[in-house]
Amino acid sequence: MPEHDREKLKLSFFERQVSLAFKARADNVFASEVPWEVFLNYVLPYANLDEPREDWRTDFYARFAPLVAGAADPLEAAVSLNAAIWTLGGWNISFVAGQTPEIMAPSQVIAHGYASCTGLAIFLVNACRAVGVPARVVGTAEWVGSGGNHNWLEVWHDGVWHFTEPLGPPRRPYNSTWFVPDPAGRALPGSYAHGIYAASFKRTGRAFPLAWYDEYESAVPGHEVTSYYLEAAAAQSPPSAAAGAEAEVGRRPRGPGRRRSAWRGPAPTSR
Repeated sequence: MPEHDREKLKLSFFERQVSLAFKARADNVFASEVPWEVFLNYVLPYANLDEPREDWRTDFYARFAPLVAGAADPLEAAVSLNAAIWTLGGWNISFVAGQTPEIMAPSQVIAHGYASCTGLAIFLVNACRAVGVPARVVGTAEWVGSGGNHNWLEVWHDGVWHFTEPLGPPRRPYNSTWFVPDPAGRALPGSYAHGIYAASFKRTGRAFPLAWYDEYESAVPGHEVTSYYLEAAAAQSPPSAAAGAEAEVGRRPRGPGRRRSAWRGPAPTSR
């Protein structure tokens, strides 16, 4: 846990997160079968990156648990969430580029009715976690070539991480996005700026680059998953010429303190 969270957040906040996370774990067979290590790092945590801390879980559990009742597995549950939550209860949440870091927390997304890729990814990851689905934010600080940043999410099932995008076509297939095979296929292994990283709550000894800070400075733990996406890109044919319309161009850092085909390749379960 980040030290600033330990100092600022109340014990009652943590107790509420734990209680609801375990309630969600008990609700569905798919949630109860998530391995303990995966649950602790990708369901229980209350935060993804450096977004404002808040209790999104109470509201999200009440709203979203009925949407996944009877789901066969985490992938089916997450697809149901992605198809329904953006317009649930009168919401009309949409993508608007260049909103990070001003709009990141779920309450900010709801209040404005929009967010860029980071805020939307956090929103859907939290929706997944609220109902017991392991999920994490993934992204790159700077695409090779275009120079833009992007964030999306992965959902865990049966030992494999599957990537997808918030919003987009209903019932979008996993591992089928505008950025694979290109530009993800040009990501650079070992590069902090041009690699692809998955966020982790547990310390990893590495950082998840935050594109809204100078030099992509970050205290958020992460795993480099560039090779996973290079393998996915190599396995897929090029997308249509119209693909990429929903991509975030991304902001350049602004100074200290400013804040198709379904590829089923493996990814480590604990990352």
